[in-house]
Amino acid sequence: MKNNIEEISLTVSIDTECDHDPNWIRSNPLTFNSIVDGLPNRLQPAFDSVGAVPTYLLTVEVLEDDACVESLKNMPGNYEYGTHLHAAFIEPQKKFHKYDGVDSPDFQCSYEPDVEYQKLSNLTNLFEEKLGYRPTSFRAGRYGASINSINSLEKLGYKVDTSVTPYIKWKEPNATVDFRKAPEQPYFPSRNKLIEPASESGGRILEVPVTVKPRLLKRTPIWFRPWFASVPQMQDIFRYQMRKHADKIKVNINMMFHSMEVIEKASPYPQSRADVDRYIDDMHRTLEWCAGEGVKFCGLSDVRDMYSTSKRSN
Repeated sequence: MKNNIEEISLTVSIDTECDHDPNWIRSNPLTFNSIVDGLPNRLQPAFDSVGAVPTYLLTVEVLEDDACVESLKNMPGNYEYGTHLHAAFIEPQKKFHKYDGVDSPDFQCSYEPDVEYQKLSNLTNLFEEKLGYRPTSFRAGRYGASINSINSLEKLGYKVDTSVTPYIKWKEPNATVDFRKAPEQPYFPSRNKLIEPASESGGRILEVPVTVKPRLLKRTPIWFRPWFASVPQMQDIFRYQMRKHADKIKVNINMMFHSMEVIEKASPYPQSRADVDRYIDDMHRTLEWCAGEGVKFCGLSDVRDMYSTSKRSN
């Protein structure tokens, strides 16, 4: 197959939250080491050293914490801030007013469309109040988005959603989202179905799926993500995407993870400082290798502009 790829963008989308424990429950008492230490002292220097442009997707509890907001405002480097919603933590129908030691299994798409819209609007307004501008990139908590989510985000002025995880079906007690047939590469969703590309962009919000590679026998796909994949495996996922989409003009690689994964014992993953160092080293080596393959590092919102000018990006 002829290779038509003219531009490869690489985004790093990070769910930026309070610290958790190894069981994915929020820390008790609530702490924010991943925000005040992990981002400025561990993650952002690694990104800056290779020229990567991460997008930090901020949750309610982070935006409500004054120390976190101050740290975010003063962090040097090249990055983007967006939003990330765990729906039980914001009005209307807010379920938790203290976040210490709680879980948040609700999919935002399980709420009535007008309630979900108000939750997204309140999160967006909170972001603007704290940081002084409107966010344009978003991911749903636990990937629990639907077409109503996309329509709401579009009304609120967002450019990009990155909630879709191809080949994966997610279940929670209140809802199910099925992305098993979703496209692997960025697309403009149709008006009626999140995993269905529209025939034209029409100013539509862009969906930027998380990058994964399918595996045989219905096994869980392998993610382009530190800890979930080794450096050679992430290189293999990159090559797979290049082969699979060689007929496209533009291709995107979208790494995702959580901010607290770079704080030991703040997630189910690294449990020691040595684990964290290996995690960040694997991420850095992979991004450095991708730079050698000619990728263009950018924030999520920049991808929307790239794809809106491409005639054959889908």
